[in-house]
Amino acid sequence: MSGITTEKVGEDENDQEVLGLDIEADEGSDLQFTAVKLVFDEGSAASDFDQFADDVSVWFNGAEVGRVAASGFTDDNLWTKTISLSDGAVIKAGKVGQLLVKVSGISNLDTGDATKTWTVDVRQIRFVDARGDSTSEDPTTNTRTFSFETYATAVNAELKIAEDSSMINTAHTIDVHASDDTADVSMLSFTMEAKGTSDLKIKKMAASTTVTGASNVDDLAKEITLWIGGEEIATGEAIEDSDGVSVGSVEDYLFDDVDYTIPAGTKVKAEIKVTFNSVADALDEGDTMKVEITEAETDTASMWDVRDESNTRLVDADLAGSATGEAHAVYDVAIQVAFVTSDSSEDELAGQLAGNDDTGTYTITFNVTAFGDDVYVDGDVDTATTTASSFGGGDGITWATTTNSSSVVNHDLSLASSTPREILEAVAGGSTTDDASDVTTAGALSFFIQEGETRRFKLTVDATPQIPAGVTVGVRILGINWDTDSGDIHDTLYNFNLDSFKTSTEVLNAS
Repeated sequence: MSGITTEKVGEDENDQEVLGLDIEADEGSDLQFTAVKLVFDEGSAASDFDQFADDVSVWFNGAEVGRVAASGFTDDNLWTKTISLSDGAVIKAGKVGQLLVKVSGISNLDTGDATKTWTVDVRQIRFVDARGDSTSEDPTTNTRTFSFETYATAVNAELKIAEDSSMINTAHTIDVHASDDTADVSMLSFTMEAKGTSDLKIKKMAASTTVTGASNVDDLAKEITLWIGGEEIATGEAIEDSDGVSVGSVEDYLFDDVDYTIPAGTKVKAEIKVTFNSVADALDEGDTMKVEITEAETDTASMWDVRDESNTRLVDADLAGSATGEAHAVYDVAIQVAFVTSDSSEDELAGQLAGNDDTGTYTITFNVTAFGDDVYVDGDVDTATTTASSFGGGDGITWATTTNSSSVVNHDLSLASSTPREILEAVAGGSTTDDASDVTTAGALSFFIQEGETRRFKLTVDATPQIPAGVTVGVRILGINWDTDSGDIHDTLYNFNLDSFKTSTEVLNAS
C-alpha cells in the first residue's frame, strides 16, 4: 500500500498506521496467515523503541489479529520480533487481503525524542494453505519511515477563527431603550473550527472591546456574554479592572471557565453579545462600540487556553484567524438603512450628436426604517467635492464619485435639462408609501417615516465630463441626514454600513 508513508505517530495516540501490504492468494487455495516478522530500525532516534512506542499491532482486513508491547523490540534482538496472528487472518483463493502494521505512541514522549524517525519492514510472513502446508516468505517490500511527534503535531491540531454573519459584524445602528436595559445584542459573529484529527477544548478565551463617545466600556455595556451554538456559555470580565467600575475605553474581556469542546473537523458558530445600559444611565445616543478577536488576544496565554485530546495546550501558531465587529452606534431613536440595488448606464446616442457630451445616469436604491420615534429623512441632495471616503456632514443626502473614478466630473445643476440632475425620491417597495407628512418645499425637502415603518428611496445622479478625454465615473452614497422634526436642518448623520451603496462605473466622453 503505497499510500502509507512518512506517517506521524502522536504522543498518546493509539494505532497509527505505519505500513500496509496488499496480499493476493492464488486460485489454488485459501491461505491462513499465522505470523509476521517485523524489523524496526532507529533512523534519527537515539533512545530505545519503548521510549517512543507503547505497542505494535497487526491488522488484517480491518480486524486486529495481533498485538505486542513495544518493549518486546529491544537492542538485543535488533528491534526484531515475530508476532503470532489469530485465526481470523484468512484470504480466500483468488482474493486480495490487506495487512496493516500500526504503532501506538507513549503518553509522555520526551521533547528531545519528538520528530525522531524509525523505519519498519516486514521481513517474513508465515501462512498455511488448505493442505496444511506451512510456508514462510519474505515479501521483499520497501521499508517505511515514520516519526514520533507530540500529540498536537501528529494530529495537526489548529483552532481556526473566522468572521461569520456580515449582518451582525458590519457597522449599523443599535436600538437601545431610553430607560431600560437592552439585553443580548449580537455584536460579533464568528466561527471556530477544530482543524486536524483531535477534539479541541476551549478552556478560556477573550475579546477586545472599544467605545467612542463614552469614557469607559461599561458606560455602554452592562454585561458581555459568549454564546456558542445558540447557547450562552460564559460571562466576560474586564481583564485590566476586574471590579468593572472603570474599565477604560479600550478593554479586553475574559471569558473564563468556558470548557467547551469542538469535535475534530467540525465548525461551530459563536457570538459575543452585549446587554446595553439605557440612555438614562451613562450611555449617550451616538456612542459607538465594537468587539473583535485579534492576534493580540490569541497571542496572550492569559487570555486564550485551548487544549487537544492529550490536554496539551495549543501554541500561538495553532490559534489562527481573527474576527472583527465594526463600530456600531447606539440610539434610542434613529434609522436603519439597507442597500437594495444600484445601476449605471451611458446615453451614447446623446454623445454622438455634435456638441453633446456623454451622460452617465446612476441610481442607488435603498430602504430606511425608523425606530424609537417618527423621523424625517432629508430630501435635498448634496455633493462631496472630492473622492474622499468620508465627509463632514451637513444638510442633505451626500454622494460622491467612487474611489475608482477619474478625478474630474461635472455635475453642475445649472446645465439645461428638463429634470434635476441629482434627485432623491421615494419609490414603491417599502412597508409604506404614505407621503402625507412629507415636506415638499423646494430646497427644504423632507420625507416622513413613521416609527417601525420602512420607506424605499432612489438616488438618481446624471453626470457629464468636463474634459474631452474619456473619464471613468461611478457614484456612491457617503451619508444620509435625518432628524425627528420636519425642519430644513437635519442634524443627525447616518454614515454606517454604506460600503455597498455604490454603482459600477461608466466611461464618459466630452465633445
